[in-house]
Amino acid sequence: MQMQQLCICVNMSSLSAKDDLSVKEMPNLVSPQRRQRRRVAVAKAAETVPMAAFLALALLLATATALGAEEATEDAEADEIVTVVATRTERSLDEVAATVSVKTAEDIEREMARDIADLVRFEPGVTVGGTSSRFGLTGFNIRGIGGNRVLTLIDGIRVPDEFSFGPFLSARRDFVDVDSLARAEIARGPISSLDGSDALGGVVALTSRSPGDRLGERPVGASFRGGYSSADDSLAATITAAGQADNIAASVLYTNRSGTETANAASIGGTGAARERPDPQQAETDNLGAKVAFTPFEAHQFTLGFDRYTSDARSRILSDYGSVVFGTTVNARDADDTRSRERWSLNYRYGGDLVVADRVVATVYSQRSETEQRTNERRTTPARTAQTRVRLSTFDQKVSGGWLQLGRAFRLAGTDHLVTYGADYTLTENASVRDGGTFDAGGAPQREFSPLPTRDFPLTHTTQFALFAQDEIALGGGRLTLSPGLRFDSFDADASADAIYLSGNPGSPNPEDYDDAQVTAKIGAVYAFTGAVAAWGRYSQGFRAPPYDDVNVGFTNFLGGYKTIANPSLESERSGGIEAGLRVGMGGASAEIAMFRNDYENFIESFALAPAFVASGGIDPTDGMRTFQSVNREEVVIQGLELRASVEIGGGFAARGALAYADGNDEQRDEPLDSVEPLTGVVGLAYAAASGRWGTELIWTLAQGKDPDDVDSTSMRLTPGGYGVVDLLAHVDVGTRSRLYLGLFNIGDKTYIRWNDTAAIGRDAPARFTQPGFNAAATFRMDL
Repeated sequence: MQMQQLCICVNMSSLSAKDDLSVKEMPNLVSPQRRQRRRVAVAKAAETVPMAAFLALALLLATATALGAEEATEDAEADEIVTVVATRTERSLDEVAATVSVKTAEDIEREMARDIADLVRFEPGVTVGGTSSRFGLTGFNIRGIGGNRVLTLIDGIRVPDEFSFGPFLSARRDFVDVDSLARAEIARGPISSLDGSDALGGVVALTSRSPGDRLGERPVGASFRGGYSSADDSLAATITAAGQADNIAASVLYTNRSGTETANAASIGGTGAARERPDPQQAETDNLGAKVAFTPFEAHQFTLGFDRYTSDARSRILSDYGSVVFGTTVNARDADDTRSRERWSLNYRYGGDLVVADRVVATVYSQRSETEQRTNERRTTPARTAQTRVRLSTFDQKVSGGWLQLGRAFRLAGTDHLVTYGADYTLTENASVRDGGTFDAGGAPQREFSPLPTRDFPLTHTTQFALFAQDEIALGGGRLTLSPGLRFDSFDADASADAIYLSGNPGSPNPEDYDDAQVTAKIGAVYAFTGAVAAWGRYSQGFRAPPYDDVNVGFTNFLGGYKTIANPSLESERSGGIEAGLRVGMGGASAEIAMFRNDYENFIESFALAPAFVASGGIDPTDGMRTFQSVNREEVVIQGLELRASVEIGGGFAARGALAYADGNDEQRDEPLDSVEPLTGVVGLAYAAASGRWGTELIWTLAQGKDPDDVDSTSMRLTPGGYGVVDLLAHVDVGTRSRLYLGLFNIGDKTYIRWNDTAAIGRDAPARFTQPGFNAAATFRMDL
């Protein structure tokens, strides 16, 4: 049975307030009050998280050490897990100076993942929020850093940006169906020196299926996969077909999903803010992917890829019924939200023996994404007249570009080198429009308090160009591997104010272009004490240019008496992180513990009180309006540790466990960072029949309650208690080409709220954001 390795990390570096990155003494980074809060939080962690979780993880580590006298088996070598995201070259997880998780298509099926949130369900320290939201799932959050600060790739191409403005526009990053994935790799921590801007929190690299994933040596093949989940009453069907002949191979995959709102653990319905049950929703997604691979010569391969993802969700927002906005009562509010992503790409791979490279990978691509969100309201004004209001918000993004990566292995002065170098180019076009109207009972248009249509930021084209290089150096007979790397990024944004922007933002200054360039570096080291024990460490820098919607944002709400203004003086975010760990892998056991510290300089906070008007409570004396503006925060620090372990006990039994702890602080304000998750752990016990025809796994997920002292004092967020949830997974072969997967989730019917979801609660009933109670799922796959 293949068991994934598990790992722990604490980062030990920090950014100085100067232009360079430097390491500071850790005790000087925190105030006495903050140190006391951390001591209290650590003490409470020991009380809140069941000791059984810690004991189980300790037992796994002890068992891994006890089994260390055994030699690794041939089967263990055959099951070696390979990663690409850590070094842009294929390496075993044991050989990389980073914390990386890899999920294969088999893992995704076995864990019965329906979406990107399920994809990381058993990955402590990595989360996806969005429970009970009409807008769906958010992007990934890694070690307290989320949104567009996590670089998310599909086949090496960036997933569309996340963009939100006001109550009726929230374009998110859920643009992939997990049934289409061959693998998912998650690299934790800043690695911009390899993958470029936006990799401050880490990288999630998703790879879609290729023709060879199902064919093997067969000339043709097909499969059907159907599933049901009671959590959202959803049905899913995936059809895959592939064929190969001579030097051509092709595949096509189509998935349809349809379901309702995700259930929760509450029972109170009705309308208004007191409603605890989810708002009713009907949702459907379609995903089509196709690839054609052509190998004209042995060392050359071209692959043409196409995929299109669409989603349509219709919601009755009963929790908003009866709400009052500036004296107007909302009698009904319904929504129709759609999003789509379409991508073409051409990939070229070479494996030969050129002077400059023995490996070449080049890709060109074009991708277009569209998010459209329509909100319909029936309202009653203070004068008791009936109105209908429509709001239509869109966010469109087109990304085109390419990259070239070359590699060469050679031996120099008695040392082995693997050099990887190349270039990236990306052109991004961004546009957003908010439109709509208000009508009386007879259909006559009514006066709007803010101009429509309008843009919240001007049309913006961003150009990014990068050069990168890395050398993996084997020393001491291969016991020590060093991997230094450098990357140069150039970022240029051209903003243009069209008629819609100017008419919708009267009095706003003309938008400004901006540019920046940055060199980021990293160095990693892996030292093998023996064939079974290795230590590793890494220092890496990150970089993120100011987002277009922070630099040139513009919005005025005359009725509400507030506005947002641009800030063309924003500086690029930068980060520096140190991570170190120890790995043990012997026989059927493995364990890893690591520590990390990431320091972020010039962290951008959106919609903060404009610094020029802080003394007056944010009020601009020229117009009396409360004024918001994106600003740089001097320094944010996140540090923590992570642990992973797995062991094959014998007799078909295996156990695994993982633990993640992180602590974040805004050093300028001496306030906790709310985006950091509480202490979380996962323990699993699995059994695989000797025949290989069936297996099962019992998984226990535990989370510490959020300490109120570890929450920003100005955020007013709910602090949910800790919880423990037990899930049971099973699979059984039905015949020689079919397999049935079964899942029982939250077997104890636990009522709980994840910390990541509390950001959206506001004035709503907290119980509406609980996770589903006991639920079940089944999936059947047939290979033809």
